[in-house]
Amino acid sequence: MKYKLETIPVWDALHKKTECLFCYLMKNAKKRYIEYYLGSSVMNPETRVKVNSVGFCPEHYSDLANAEKPQPMSLITHTHLLETRDKLKPYLDKLKNEKSPGKTGKHIVEIRKVLLEREKGCLICESMQTTLNRYTYTFVHLWGNDEEFRTAFLKSKSICLHHLPAVLDMAGNALKKKQLSEFFSEIIDFVEKSLEKSIHDVYWMTQMYKSENRDKDWKGCQDAQKRAVNRELGIGRIFSK
Repeated sequence: MKYKLETIPVWDALHKKTECLFCYLMKNAKKRYIEYYLGSSVMNPETRVKVNSVGFCPEHYSDLANAEKPQPMSLITHTHLLETRDKLKPYLDKLKNEKSPGKTGKHIVEIRKVLLEREKGCLICESMQTTLNRYTYTFVHLWGNDEEFRTAFLKSKSICLHHLPAVLDMAGNALKKKQLSEFFSEIIDFVEKSLEKSIHDVYWMTQMYKSENRDKDWKGCQDAQKRAVNRELGIGRIFSK
């Protein structure tokens, strides 16, 4: 599969010197897609059809609801709820009219299946996955073809554990076979060093709460627990698979 290079945003993210350049990129991507679905697109019939049929995962649906855009969110929610009601009604009616207690479990399973199916798809997750593919392809391509980028990356804070598999998966698409071994070795070594630093930082934070260390230097570890969680879980996650 061919992917479009997105060098400018990847370089910009690297210059931000965040814990993970992909977290920065994907956090901004999520913001863009939330703004898109709460903007003028809500009046587009094709968009409304997609929203009704595919919908959003629970996490991004909540993000949309909390974005303080009541009018477009009301439009989205109204038609989405109508679709949900129509899919549920046959099974709700069956359960409501069931006379045999032994058969109610089957209807409950059907209701649960409909609701879980409604949460499977997500338009925002789909868009974010496409964006992540482009960014990881660009990152790996730059690593293999731009020595300046490679040097700058090795001076960054590495990649979070959540986005690591996406980067490793993309290597085969963006690099020559002879480059793969070196790429995997360098990336994994760098991620392991960053992980060890997170472990050290949160450990040092635990020690700073001991009375005998009250006057010692925090060494920049005041928010180590937040950075450690972000290194493990990532930011701007894609939930729907």
